[in-house]
Amino acid sequence: MILFKAIQKAHVSTWKNYQKTSSYRDGARWNSAGVPVMYTSSNAQNAMLEIANYMPNPKTVNAVYDIAVFEFPELRLHSIEPNELPLEWHETRHADGLKSLGDKYLTEPQYDGIVVPSATINRDIATHPINALRQSVYANVLVNLLTVGVSRIKLIDSFSPIYSANMFK
Repeated sequence: MILFKAIQKAHVSTWKNYQKTSSYRDGARWNSAGVPVMYTSSNAQNAMLEIANYMPNPKTVNAVYDIAVFEFPELRLHSIEPNELPLEWHETRHADGLKSLGDKYLTEPQYDGIVVPSATINRDIATHPINALRQSVYANVLVNLLTVGVSRIKLIDSFSPIYSANMFK
């Protein structure tokens, strides 16, 4: 399975050191501190969108980040259903209920990770009753690095700049 991640240029070669990431140390939207998760996307566009959510502008992203492409073994993924989402799932603050939901599936031995909606996209699309409409938002794939095994993940390549110079014309 090919997955994409916006990653700081300085950390492309050290991506396996997940214990040093803020999502491991402090927790993030979908995981509590100490849960070894790699946040990825099923396509490059969504990885670009996700990092743009945390940076002041695309030029800054281009200066600091690359898009890394990883090859994962076949993954056993649970897709979070709209009826499982806490009301505050899309908010900027990372709510404890959302972390608990993520932890529940990320630490179950039958799953390697979860597929979750992007909080950067309109929440009504992510919770729409028509699955085909929702799927465009469900592009974030969170992988438990211990369950999968870091040694089984291969960094294929990384690309910079993330955003084309055409964006800035």
